[in-house]
Amino acid sequence: MDRQKILNATNRQADRVWGILCELRPRLVRYNPPKIVLNGRLWRTAGRCFQTTRTIDLGVKFFEHSRDYGIIMLTVIVPHELIHQADFDLYGESELKCGHGKNWRKLMLEYGLPDNPFHSMEIKR
Repeated sequence: MDRQKILNATNRQADRVWGILCELRPRLVRYNPPKIVLNGRLWRTAGRCFQTTRTIDLGVKFFEHSRDYGIIMLTVIVPHELIHQADFDLYGESELKCGHGKNWRKLMLEYGLPDNPFHSMEIKR
């Protein structure tokens, strides 16, 4: 799949996930979902949320690796990163440096995903 198609699919999923988060936490409706950027330099970290600039970097190499990894990126990593933004929008800075604090964990569980901060995907550099 080419990168524009990946970005389009990711943006559609981000809009769906953000809508669900807005239903769970109505205060989020005042915010737009963060901008999604495909980053070709990420190979261990699947995604990163830059909360103050409302930008999420996603490792495009994971999408390109396999269909299975692409599904994980859309169904787990995109919500994971959007929940970092929602956590920041609702509560401010996380009490943990890595951003996987109690509020993030609670939002992950409310969304319906395990509150696991790590993924098991591996790709070679």
